[in-house]
Amino acid sequence: MNKLTKILAAVIFFTTPTISVVACGKKSNDNENNDANITTDLQKEMLDGAEIMSRFILASRHENLNYNLNEILSMYLTPIPTALMMPVAYKYKNQNINFNTKINSFKNLLEPNLNKINNDNYSGVFASYLMGMYDDSFYENFINNGYFEDSFDEYGHTGFNKSSNNEMGILAGLDKELKLSENQSRRNLAWAIQDTGALTNYLLDKGYDGAFPGDTNGTTSPQSSSIDKTGGTNGSGYLYYNSIISSGKGTKNGLKIANNSVTEKLSESNTFEAANLKNNDFSSKINGILFNKTGSMIANTAGSLNMKGYINNMSSLLESVNESDFGAESLLTLSNYITPLLIDSSRTSDLIMQAVAFSLLINSISSINTIQNKDSKIYNYLKSKNFNEEVLNTKINHSDPIDSKLLTSLKISSTIESSIEKIKTIRLYSQSENESEPLKNLKNISDFLLELKSFQSQLSDDDKKEFANLLFLDDDSPFKTNYNLIIKANISGFDFGGVGEDGWKAMIKEDASGAINLLNLIGSAFDGLSSNESMELVKSIDKNNDYKNKSVSDLTRKQKQTLIKNLGYDYSNKKYIDDSFFKNYNQLLTNTGIPGVNELKDLFEFFKKSTNDSMQLVHEQALQYIYDDKYWKMTNKNISSTDPTELGGKIEFTLEYTGNGDSDSNASNQLTKIDVPENFNPYQTKVDHQQKFLKNNNLTDKIDSKRKSGIVLGKSLLGYEDKDLIEYDGKGENYKKVKNTYKIIWENISKNSDTPHWIVTDIKCTNENGEEFYNIY
Repeated sequence: MNKLTKILAAVIFFTTPTISVVACGKKSNDNENNDANITTDLQKEMLDGAEIMSRFILASRHENLNYNLNEILSMYLTPIPTALMMPVAYKYKNQNINFNTKINSFKNLLEPNLNKINNDNYSGVFASYLMGMYDDSFYENFINNGYFEDSFDEYGHTGFNKSSNNEMGILAGLDKELKLSENQSRRNLAWAIQDTGALTNYLLDKGYDGAFPGDTNGTTSPQSSSIDKTGGTNGSGYLYYNSIISSGKGTKNGLKIANNSVTEKLSESNTFEAANLKNNDFSSKINGILFNKTGSMIANTAGSLNMKGYINNMSSLLESVNESDFGAESLLTLSNYITPLLIDSSRTSDLIMQAVAFSLLINSISSINTIQNKDSKIYNYLKSKNFNEEVLNTKINHSDPIDSKLLTSLKISSTIESSIEKIKTIRLYSQSENESEPLKNLKNISDFLLELKSFQSQLSDDDKKEFANLLFLDDDSPFKTNYNLIIKANISGFDFGGVGEDGWKAMIKEDASGAINLLNLIGSAFDGLSSNESMELVKSIDKNNDYKNKSVSDLTRKQKQTLIKNLGYDYSNKKYIDDSFFKNYNQLLTNTGIPGVNELKDLFEFFKKSTNDSMQLVHEQALQYIYDDKYWKMTNKNISSTDPTELGGKIEFTLEYTGNGDSDSNASNQLTKIDVPENFNPYQTKVDHQQKFLKNNNLTDKIDSKRKSGIVLGKSLLGYEDKDLIEYDGKGENYKKVKNTYKIIWENISKNSDTPHWIVTDIKCTNENGEEFYNIY
């Protein structure tokens, strides 16, 4: 067992970055001055999760960056179904950026059920899922069933990601059964769906209430749309406001609505022009007014980098690994990519990432198979240079590599089951007729890889260059051929972002020293896997019914904690147990004295380079103001619970924002309080645009026709005209430094101690003059 622990950790070590990352900037003294009741690492991680999500929420407001919130929440919390896999780890002006640590703190600790939406279906995250505008029953349904019920299909069914009878975004928010919170402060959070983003109220007043039912986002990333069999969708209204306003329509529509353009909903007196995205002009135009540059830039960056974002997101996990409850969960997730033990056949995207990660280990075997061919020039070269003949001639069992064809087969129903068997760690312990016994074979693999390092060290400088070319750099060299997926990462014509040719050469090095160090780690991994204890551990997990056809995110909290305990984490002492699987993982991930760490760093730096350039503009103009601590000052921190599962737990703090704000918006000077009535629809659906669905009595009988929906609440109360709406909304185009302060409360409203669900229950906004200001809804 100890050998397996050390070696599987070495496998992870080979595939995980150890670069230092500036995670949301440097904490100022002001942010550290009131932590008296925040004494544990777990509490700090809870606070980190609540803070980063609060930043995304507050930055969306008209007076700040002014993007519509729902699409941005979706790209960071459910990037797979929304096809908006925004890179979370990249370099900006020599600063290592990593959003993932704090986002994972939120997802894993405060809202773990959100991971169940992040699957290969088509539903995203509305702000209502995090902002407590609705009655607790709205959230309890999600906690218990894994889906929200906020719209319909044509026949009146609600809920998404079910096996059948799924909603399709029709008449969102109009279900008679949907009730807003009885608490006025919670109801007043209804601004978060529609009353964020450039000119949202102005356009609503002109007839535009967002996407059509069944729409996908408006970027280039969606390749298909949902139908009932694929889980339906909540796609409609303001879920994809930023991207659909930029392109002029949803890219795909699951209800086959022929004309799903923005102009179809606007009255004839209005003129609309979509952005010229081909020329990187992100601004659209309504009635001659340029708007939505920032929201469009963020959404379209996520869409264009959707494929490359997968490897980027996986490679960023290391920053979340530490000796804490949350760190142990992160380590479990990371290890399951590299040595897949838990596999869910329905999560195609996860399968592909597991396959790519596992290929770093498994494809070294097929490389050895090539070298051991006695007719090959490499075999004869090694023999002529006195490579250990016993090791060279000890036959390694044949192993099919993981390649792009295998990854494609993971997406085809007729081939997925047989293909899954090839990306499971347990395949290492299978045996065909006339093959060596598995444990002996794994030991032989280890001996071969370790011998390569010994052999290389004895070569002359000229011979090392030849060795590097023959094994790693020539186009037909075994390792370059078998690691082609890592170099190019091209799957079914989609570019997932690899290290590239230049990156591969730089990583290998002219004398092959870089490659040899990495292979030395893999050799050590195979040595550990060759023990009987290792085999029994892998087999026991494979046979355990608790883990059958499940990913890590499918596990209940109890199942996950049991597995983590068995792998060596002590929840009572918040420590990894000595000589345990997880203890040695943690050691190897942080011990810079282990050979290969620097090469590992280079590997992931090259992975990140595939997205670095494309992230510069959006980080410069938008994301830095969310990410960097210098724009946020946190005070008045208070946490009532020591664990995220404690029922009724509360997190409170005040955030002062001093970054960029929309210079065309006067929202921070709207000082008249408007209270949201109980019969208001935060989704702001205009029934007039969906009359054809109301011909079905199943729908007519289920909606509340008297609900206030599709109107700007504050327009008549404040006597606003077009000019006033424009000045309140802002255009999302021009910016100035601002100073706004927000008091925020998060509460765990779950009644299930196994599944916490923290939501925002209050936000109070104050401008730089100390005046409280309000939304107009």
